[in-house]
Amino acid sequence: MTKPTYLPPIIKGDADYRTYRPLVLENGITILLAHDPQSKNFAASVSVHAGASADPRALPGLAHFCEHMCFLGSKAYPEENEYKQYLAQHGGKSNASTSMSHTTYQFDVLADYGEKALDVFSNFFISPLFTPSGTQREVQAVDSENSKNLVSDGRRRLQVLKSLADEKHHFSKFSTGNKFTLPASTSEGNVDSELGTQTSDKKHPLEDILKDINGGEYNKTDSAEFVRAALLAFHERHYRPENMTAVMIGPQSLDELEAWVVPRFGQIPDRWLNKNDGEGKDDEDGNDATTDNSEKWQAMKRAAAQIVDESSADAPPISIQAAVEPSSAFRPELQGGKWPVVVTTKPVQSVRKLDLMFPLPPTWRTPDQSPTSLLSHLFGHEGPGSPYASLQDKGWITSLSAGNRISGPDQALFQIGISLTADGEKHWKEVAKVIFDYGKMVCSVSEASLASVGDANNDTCENGESENELRRIWDEVAALDRLRFHQTSPGGVYSFAPAVAQSISKFGAENCLSVGSRLNENGDTLPLEDTLKFCQRMIPENCFIERSSEGAWEEMEALYEGKHSTSESSVGNGDFVFGKHTEQWYGVDYFVSRVDEEDVLRWETGAGADEVALHLPKPNRYIPRSLELCEDLPEDAKVQRIEKPIEPPKLIVNKPNGRLWWRLDDRYALPKASVTLLLRTATAENKLQPGADESANLRWDYHGETSMQSNFLTNIFADAMAQDTYDSYLAGLGWSLSKSSSGFTLSCSGYSDRLSDFAIKLLTDFCHLDGSSDETFLKESHFITSKDKFVRGMRSYLESSRADSLALYYRNLLLTSKGDGIMKNLELAEAMKLTDVVNQQQEIWADENMVVEMFYTGNVSQKEAELFFDQTMDIIEKTQSKVLQDRAEQTKCSPWVPGPFERRLPPGEDIELHFASKNPKEENGAVIVTYQSQVEGFKGKSLSSEESLQQSAAIRLLCKMIKEPLFNELRTKQQLGYIVSSYYDVNYSSRQTDFFLTQASFPTRPPPGIFNQPLARHLLILWLSMCLARKRNPVKLQIV
Repeated sequence: MTKPTYLPPIIKGDADYRTYRPLVLENGITILLAHDPQSKNFAASVSVHAGASADPRALPGLAHFCEHMCFLGSKAYPEENEYKQYLAQHGGKSNASTSMSHTTYQFDVLADYGEKALDVFSNFFISPLFTPSGTQREVQAVDSENSKNLVSDGRRRLQVLKSLADEKHHFSKFSTGNKFTLPASTSEGNVDSELGTQTSDKKHPLEDILKDINGGEYNKTDSAEFVRAALLAFHERHYRPENMTAVMIGPQSLDELEAWVVPRFGQIPDRWLNKNDGEGKDDEDGNDATTDNSEKWQAMKRAAAQIVDESSADAPPISIQAAVEPSSAFRPELQGGKWPVVVTTKPVQSVRKLDLMFPLPPTWRTPDQSPTSLLSHLFGHEGPGSPYASLQDKGWITSLSAGNRISGPDQALFQIGISLTADGEKHWKEVAKVIFDYGKMVCSVSEASLASVGDANNDTCENGESENELRRIWDEVAALDRLRFHQTSPGGVYSFAPAVAQSISKFGAENCLSVGSRLNENGDTLPLEDTLKFCQRMIPENCFIERSSEGAWEEMEALYEGKHSTSESSVGNGDFVFGKHTEQWYGVDYFVSRVDEEDVLRWETGAGADEVALHLPKPNRYIPRSLELCEDLPEDAKVQRIEKPIEPPKLIVNKPNGRLWWRLDDRYALPKASVTLLLRTATAENKLQPGADESANLRWDYHGETSMQSNFLTNIFADAMAQDTYDSYLAGLGWSLSKSSSGFTLSCSGYSDRLSDFAIKLLTDFCHLDGSSDETFLKESHFITSKDKFVRGMRSYLESSRADSLALYYRNLLLTSKGDGIMKNLELAEAMKLTDVVNQQQEIWADENMVVEMFYTGNVSQKEAELFFDQTMDIIEKTQSKVLQDRAEQTKCSPWVPGPFERRLPPGEDIELHFASKNPKEENGAVIVTYQSQVEGFKGKSLSSEESLQQSAAIRLLCKMIKEPLFNELRTKQQLGYIVSSYYDVNYSSRQTDFFLTQASFPTRPPPGIFNQPLARHLLILWLSMCLARKRNPVKLQIV
């Protein structure tokens, strides 16, 4: 085999300790080899540069179906489960995904078994079988996957968006597929009775094709053979070496990886080219496993190859080197000839969404110079002067994001997504006006900046913004991107491989890691003219709006009550009418309506509303001043020592009311650190209650209302700090505040230069007690926002969740929940008042038994860590003193045991729970079987016995052993559902194994005997494993 062609070295970050070797094999496949000396696993990914955009119109979902079929055996490894079985036996996992432009496969496995796994994997692309029986069965899995998605608001809204697109544009294609679009099964009822209400009355496009083949006759059973012929053709046409990129990464040397890869991936043939050159041998050497060489089968293959080849032209080439003519899927003439229009959908969950969408030119070929990235930064900013800050201060929104909803070689759709409060829903037009006003302001600054080029006397815009502000912002964003690129260690190999495989296909091997990091950008490279052109398109007449909420839906129903969709005449497009429409594949109803001319005029002119103080972001005060490493590090530790073992942290402060654990990083040589602060307090979710008799001390008992008040407290704080900490997020400083059964946890991480000051500021703000002060975070506006989130989330949970999620909820309610469930929590949240949260804050700081647990690690000296600990304790003690000075001495109480718990089931008893799903859109069922071991899981030598170590290890091993057989039997062979798994669920006291199965083929109720055949046979393995724990306790739960 010819030696591969080696490509130029790739650009990598300073903190990237991996070594790389990009190459191209003789057959045209591009491969990146990566040596990771620290990884215990080997990972690989192949990305095929074809996805749903290349689907034939007659067979929506074909690319996705092809992805499924590649797993089911090859000529070299014909067993359908051989791949997954080998991975399961050697600590591996796998996945695959199909997007509009790519089909990507990935796996990882313990490093010692990487070569064999790669051999099985490579044969997906060399000689997959695509057997008739596998094709007929696997289409059920595709249909189950699609059925699972029917209750997802994101998926439903995506389908509505596709229905608004030009039907001739590739984006409009239905990407998942189902049993109707892919009639590959000949089982009784598949073609007719189970198509679904939205498709059962439609003639399948294959009917005409098959009539042509059969001389005017149509035999429905022929459709299954034709789908298989189309699968073979799709694989031949698109799974070609020059249309694929691959990444292999592991602890093996680059030479060893190359020795694995070249002889295997070099065998991938270009069947399409060979076919056209007359060299193909079809049934002998191809991937066609059929023995049917009849004239009809050959005619099917020719017809399938033709529609696959013709549809391949729909998808634009994805490489930035390719010249692609811009072609947007969205235009005003598709919706009556004039925008803006409003699209209204009814969500499954309780949400209030307002999305403004603007078709923009594609920036695929210039990712580092993209004006949309600057617009995303500006419109999505959450600091003072931003649309978010203005609208949050009014109490109208809970979140705002901005960026490309669609980004492809031929088009871009810029989206500003907003979550509204109840009050914001009433003022949604004013919310939209703020967005348009901000766009006009950015346009004004851009115009002034262009006009001032070369004019030294003009450096200020009409609105007071300096003409240099945009350059300063571009320079700042670029600097932060470069900083992130050079100061970030590599991620896990499993996620790295597919991401980079796709990146190579678009941006080439040399830039596959650095693209988007703006390594060569600064204030002087700002694409000012393009920024102005793009911003000038963010106007009402280039915008369509989506509203998704129960209230918006009711408005439209009232508006169109008694009217047909044709009652409002279309303008500029004879085929379009305003009113109610139904999306084809999910059956989602939606309205399309005009916006009042008066509202459009206000949006265009900026008149008719209170002026809002909008301005560009100010300089980011959280950008690190220094990237120096800690002076306590020895010189040899100031370079990466990835091979050095990580030492445990040291306990350097040990007091009754606080402990500090510290560890100086001497391995990664990064100017980063993290600090975690646990305020261990019973008051987080407990309340003092009388003991069993009058003489007994008070004891801490779980109290649902107290727990809910604490949840409100943390969420209000997050909402209140959003504006002030957005710059810190941009500068690489992250934080979170959470409540658990152990207390409150404040976590901060990022560049060490400003980390301590940032964490102290957060703690100080959290400790602020004066409810009447402007500095307090406990304000009515933040409370209303948090309450709205809680109530809507809980109100819709049972009515919008998938069956498997509901099954887990009910299982956990039985075993681990201290509360009374969602409905009780909803009742508590609806009754909550701000004064309740203020009082809870007081109760927390009044706990004299509070203990502070701190862990500070990274680029921080012991002296700095101790200073931070002292500052923290000082803030907490002063806060407690302020609260306790007016309180009586605390009553003695029984000791409190922190942490979660699990109910231990009575030995030998089996429990079955059966629930009906309250989700009206759910077509699936779920079965979860949980076995609870009576021996606690291993928690370390000082806390656990040798017996618990043996039990934990045995159960983990058994879960691994049965996972693949369960999947193979219940998913691959019997096609009883899409999600099948077995896993070890680690809880606090008891430890359990469980696995769950989503029965996607059950429209109402699982068939009789499902618990016995075949489920019980496979559960027998688990039952035997529990004998090691002396007792068995199955909890059997069914959702239908």
